[in-house]
Amino acid sequence: MIRPEEEVDAILLASGFSRRFGAVNKLLVPFRGKPLARHTLDLVCAMKSFRRIFFITATSEVQTLAEGLPVQGIHNEHPEQGQRESIRLGVQASQGLYYMFFPCDQPLLQADTVRRLLCLRQPGAIVQPAFQGQPSSPALFSSVFRAELLSLGPGAHPRDIKNRRPEAVITAVLTEGASLRDIDAPAALGDR
Repeated sequence: MIRPEEEVDAILLASGFSRRFGAVNKLLVPFRGKPLARHTLDLVCAMKSFRRIFFITATSEVQTLAEGLPVQGIHNEHPEQGQRESIRLGVQASQGLYYMFFPCDQPLLQADTVRRLLCLRQPGAIVQPAFQGQPSSPALFSSVFRAELLSLGPGAHPRDIKNRRPEAVITAVLTEGASLRDIDAPAALGDR
């Protein structure tokens, strides 16, 4: 459990265009018995490790996935601006000391991985998982980076902050990578 004085807000990013899926919104595609994005919602809500949970969406269909869950939905009116707009909306709504960003296309993500990242948090740090030298998500940012996250420019991404501030990055090296796998194309769904 997270101590109340160390407030961590979860920001679930669910307003991408899923272009490689064609006309289908991948977050609604069934995977192991439920829509893809619902896996992340269920994981984060079940952990009870976050002060607040923000679910950033661009469509009402995706937003309905959170019905009955303890999340605050935020509508992204400008998803064409990329992930930076979802990040800006989530950070703007948060008053937490830390922001943990979850893409909603990692249905195999495990609570143990998330807990490990939470345990590594410290003021002024950015925490990320990695497998075989490849950084991944989710990522946890200290609120020290609030202004930078709010002012990401066109085409910018939080990894740009990591690249500018390598001394702030703490990496949790994982011995398996399945839980970090994201679903970017229909072929990645494999056995649904």
